[in-house]
Amino acid sequence: MMQILQKLEPRYMSKNQMIFEELDDINEIIFVQQGQVDIGYEVNKKKKFVIRYINKTLIGAFNCTFNIRAIFCYLAKTVCEGFMIRKVDWMQILRESPVIGEVVRGNVRKDYQANIKDKVIAQKNKDLERITKRFDY
Repeated sequence: MMQILQKLEPRYMSKNQMIFEELDDINEIIFVQQGQVDIGYEVNKKKKFVIRYINKTLIGAFNCTFNIRAIFCYLAKTVCEGFMIRKVDWMQILRESPVIGEVVRGNVRKDYQANIKDKVIAQKNKDLERITKRFDY
């Protein structure tokens, strides 16, 4: 665990700054200590944010751990401060500690699936269904 603390770097995001866009390659895990982060999606060039995290949240862990591009948009709704660890350093730490790495991978996958992916995808599907039923499309 000391390795993680040694690799942390300060991270600042200004108000209304897009942290990650859909399909971005995420190369950092951000530990937000203060601020509000919105998570959502884009349809027809319009962004809609579904989830808001207030203080003490983690962004990009799933994407870095499993080397997957972002499928959602992340916006700093307010000024956000915290720390980040680079993907290269994160992957090296997980490789050096295989037992801890497996536990972390499992927890990251469960958290992302239950708290982010399922909720955002459900709302996106509702919006897409509503849009397809419109007569002007």
